[in-house]
Amino acid sequence: MKKINYTLLIAAGLLFFNSSCSLVVDPPSEISAEGYWKTENDAFLGLNACYAQMPAMDIWDEMTTDNAHSHKPWEGPYELIQQNGISTQDNQGYGFTDIRIFNNFIEKVETVNVSEELKARMRAEVRFLRAFSYLNLTSKFGKVPLITSTLEYNGPLLQRDPVEKVRNFILTELEEVAMILPATYNNSFLNEKGRITQGAAHALRARAALYFGDYVEAEKSADAVIKSGQYQLFTVSSLNAAQQKEAAELDQFIDFEEKGIDRDAFAKGLFSYESLWHNENANPSNPEYILTREFMAQDDNIDWGRYVYIRPSQLVQGYSSYEPMQDLIDAYWDIDGHTIRQVDQEKRQSSFAKITAEVEGLDQNGYIAKVAGMDLTKDAYMKEFRNRDSRLYASILFPFKGWHETDFGTFYYRWDPKWSGKDGNESWTGYSYRKMVSLTPYQDQASVEDYPTIRFAEVLLTYAEARVKNTGWDGQAQEAFNKLRTRAGMPKAPTALGQAQALDLIRNERRIELAGEGHRYEDIRRYGNDYASKAMSGDTKAPNGDIVVKKAWNERLMLMPIP
Repeated sequence: MKKINYTLLIAAGLLFFNSSCSLVVDPPSEISAEGYWKTENDAFLGLNACYAQMPAMDIWDEMTTDNAHSHKPWEGPYELIQQNGISTQDNQGYGFTDIRIFNNFIEKVETVNVSEELKARMRAEVRFLRAFSYLNLTSKFGKVPLITSTLEYNGPLLQRDPVEKVRNFILTELEEVAMILPATYNNSFLNEKGRITQGAAHALRARAALYFGDYVEAEKSADAVIKSGQYQLFTVSSLNAAQQKEAAELDQFIDFEEKGIDRDAFAKGLFSYESLWHNENANPSNPEYILTREFMAQDDNIDWGRYVYIRPSQLVQGYSSYEPMQDLIDAYWDIDGHTIRQVDQEKRQSSFAKITAEVEGLDQNGYIAKVAGMDLTKDAYMKEFRNRDSRLYASILFPFKGWHETDFGTFYYRWDPKWSGKDGNESWTGYSYRKMVSLTPYQDQASVEDYPTIRFAEVLLTYAEARVKNTGWDGQAQEAFNKLRTRAGMPKAPTALGQAQALDLIRNERRIELAGEGHRYEDIRRYGNDYASKAMSGDTKAPNGDIVVKKAWNERLMLMPIP
């Protein structure tokens, strides 16, 4: 289902600029509140207006964490939050416009001439979206007013409701709508593939319960998704020509025989993880997409972030606005799947200077030609990226790494410290994103790829974490966890782990599996103040030693200020 973003005209007014000038507009067609909410099509369009509020790529919150950075302050106060400088002057999403849209639909659809069964299902879809909005609100701000009816515009100010009341509302709503929503849709009118399903309700409820620390309910809801049998991790069975070219270069990075790593499984794991975001796979038919935010080639229904904001400037039209930080790169596992490598910053700085001197003065074409012939296995700096988790290579563009499946063609990433600060469209951290970057040929700086707002990988991690909290690192927790490892072509997790060790393993797996998808913000806070203080304190540096951001944590950042 490709949803169209409609704005419903509820009231019309006359805008006066001053006493002597007025603007009068006669629209070609006019929709009145009295004449609307009559037909099945009215309900359909109203429902689509609600779907247009669905979250999509959520990297914005991640840029306030130790995973990512934004060097353009006019695009948001992300670095300010990393530095403990946020104040009530900065609004981090405290608004209820979407809540009003949802409440209005739930009330008005009652007057439409459709079956009671269809009304109930439509209301359930919108109740899901309302619960989703409240989950985002209470996660950031704690106490918020719980509004379930359309208020008068001149109504009195509302008191904020207790956190527990809001949380109970979210969990109860999602449990109830899961019993109303269908498991699948038949792709006919009003039953289009891509609508909110029973599985989506269980999955969002699992996320909410995990965020709230209700591990019994988190495990229960995640288990319902897993046992439904409707979802599985996306995998590729073969590689295209560009992927094969990159797979052939993996010897520059992986000691397959020495480390006992299956070359074919590792390569397919890398491209399975990467390709689940690409245009040909980005749609509700993807078995990993539990909830899909759909886009289309219209100015009001395209995804700007996927094409330019996370795209490196070297790939034509990239803004490099949002960049992964060294903290995240350091978090990716070694090839054994459980070791986190420690790298000395001074050695990193000197070895980076040595290898970049080899390409000094080359233009882009000369750089690509040079790197393609280099033996990176012997270089001190490149050893930092040798024998690492396949998801590192699928997610991060780091210096001298090749990527052949771009709309640009064969490409090797380059980072020159002299460019940082001189060009606002150049990464400051030394890295750029590869994960989620659109490969669709450049058109109007936008992407039409659909986005998995909830994917099955998250549910598996939720189940594993909740199961460990409730029972321990047993066979069921390991089975869910190892599905991710098998897809990635990585070794299975150790079996003999205590609860604390298992939780550490899952937390880091969650960090790298869901990198760039917005979960790190909430995860840092729910892990506790001590964890947050350790993660969000200290300097983050670029490979050449320059300080990118001085992170500073304060417990007040557990919640955002209300503007």
